[in-house]
Amino acid sequence: MTTAPHTQEPSPEQALEALMLDGDLERLEDQLAEFNLFDVLGVWHRELQHSWLLAWLLDPRESHGLGDYFLRAFLTHAAKEARARGIPAPTPFDIDGWALADVEVARERHYIDVLVVGATDGFVCLIENKIFSPEGPGQLSWYLETVERVYTELTPFPIFLTPAGLEPMDAKDRARYVPFDYGKVERLVKRTLETRRAALGANVVSFMEQYADTLRRRILNTPGDKDNLALRLYGKHRKAIDLIINAKANVPALAQSIIEDAVKAHAPDLSPDIHHKGYWRFFANALEGIDQLKEGERWTTTGRMLLFEFLGIEGLTLYLWIGPGPGETRKSLFELAQNKGQPFRPAGTLKSFWHTFIYERPILSESEYTTLDPDAAKPKIEQAVREFYERDYWPIVNAIREKFEPPPPAGDSAAEAEQP
Repeated sequence: MTTAPHTQEPSPEQALEALMLDGDLERLEDQLAEFNLFDVLGVWHRELQHSWLLAWLLDPRESHGLGDYFLRAFLTHAAKEARARGIPAPTPFDIDGWALADVEVARERHYIDVLVVGATDGFVCLIENKIFSPEGPGQLSWYLETVERVYTELTPFPIFLTPAGLEPMDAKDRARYVPFDYGKVERLVKRTLETRRAALGANVVSFMEQYADTLRRRILNTPGDKDNLALRLYGKHRKAIDLIINAKANVPALAQSIIEDAVKAHAPDLSPDIHHKGYWRFFANALEGIDQLKEGERWTTTGRMLLFEFLGIEGLTLYLWIGPGPGETRKSLFELAQNKGQPFRPAGTLKSFWHTFIYERPILSESEYTTLDPDAAKPKIEQAVREFYERDYWPIVNAIREKFEPPPPAGDSAAEAEQP
């Protein structure tokens, strides 16, 4: 009996070479190279930017040239969803009759992500947007109570927007808030492009196409042509691609080692707090004596509200975060960062109940981080940590100490010096 000749497994080098020479790989690279502003700016994962863009689309007076088309379509779909679930809401017929002439669209008013006020039509629509952060305890109830208190003559229309259309956690909120998903937003954007393309400027069309693509790929994880091509490549070159995936999985461990060594060598006042795959947090020893900054909730077991964090998402960035905790303390910290200016670099607004950064320093780009070469990354990380500590760290820490530490008794010559 003859046996089939044994086929020798390709070596790792041969497997990688075969992948590199495959024409499908070049086609995939061409598709991935298509320009997308959200990828270039690295903002696809930021809820604030998604809220701002949604508010732009909903505002009839904005520069998109859609008038009230998108707003009316959005409200109509939300109303259909509400009535299907038995949630009190205007009917699609009501919305069709609204003039929407004096609609005001606000961002972060009363800490609400997007607020649509239609005084003439008698409604106020509040939209809470959650993409990558969870709903805070009591958050939705507080927003709705605020709207009912401020806009007593208008009927609230609350919407809870998430990628999957999740319902609120609390039963009382589930009875009032309409769950809405980003799949509906993506379809509304596509439908708008289909029906209004001829009336829109080329720049608006391109921008909306890029946004729809971002929602599909980044928020909804919907398979497309790129995914099918990638799967075909994986079927042909599984060994080579698995080698690449395994190498990529080692990036966080390599980054953590380099970061810890850099902090130990160049930022001696920082000590490790909580590390996790993809983020590494440190606390300032100089702030440990301030009790107000240790009243944090639902973040770290130490109760620290202020943590420096190296975040490995879409690159490597150093942040100083205000975590969950007492509202007055969080507000004081955020206003301090706004009023002091440099070296503070605060986010646009203070996010209620959750994390908000007051300092941001990019270190590695997305490509530098995802293909981490220790020999190239180590000096860049060390330089960034050293410059941060020498230029920014002590001005930030001393400003916070001045704000929260009680002044020393008059004539106390033993008062601690601000900086070694």
